[in-house]
Amino acid sequence: KMYPVSNADEVMQAAIDFSSERFTGFSTWKWCDLQSQTGGKPVFRYLYARPRPAMRPEMGNATAGLAGGIIRSDDPTKPKAPIAKGAVHSAEIEYAMGNLPTNRVYDWQADDFVVSNVFQSIYEHFVKTSNPNGVGVPSWPAYTPDGSGKLLYINVDTKVVSDVNRARFLMWDALGQK
Repeated sequence: KMYPVSNADEVMQAAIDFSSERFTGFSTWKWCDLQSQTGGKPVFRYLYARPRPAMRPEMGNATAGLAGGIIRSDDPTKPKAPIAKGAVHSAEIEYAMGNLPTNRVYDWQADDFVVSNVFQSIYEHFVKTSNPNGVGVPSWPAYTPDGSGKLLYINVDTKVVSDVNRARFLMWDALGQK
């Protein structure tokens, strides 16, 4: 019921959502939820959504590996892997650190640098003030555990959005209690 589908594309998206939430989405939400209840510092939650662009042509028949590596194929008949449908685990690191120009694997586009600049501003504000808000970034409210919490959706159109996955995370949390 939490992952309804009616066609093949929705099946694929449900599988991506399910595996992403079981991999890091739920545990990150749970940590934010618990930390926000301590009464300490505010918690800011984001969803990084920018997929990496295609690899540069000179990479040949290479595929992105897990955790940033690449896998080369010497078989010219082997089909090239499709571009990821969304952001992969750890992809945001090079954007947040401003390392796009040093990574010559991907064919970075102007929008990638837009995302990187926003992400760097967020990190800079957070490091300096313990608050990611400041000039040049959307006003980002702290996470609240009451269900009204917002998160920052980081992509070309970085914006504050409602937590549309809360019901699924509550389901995972209840299953973990059994």
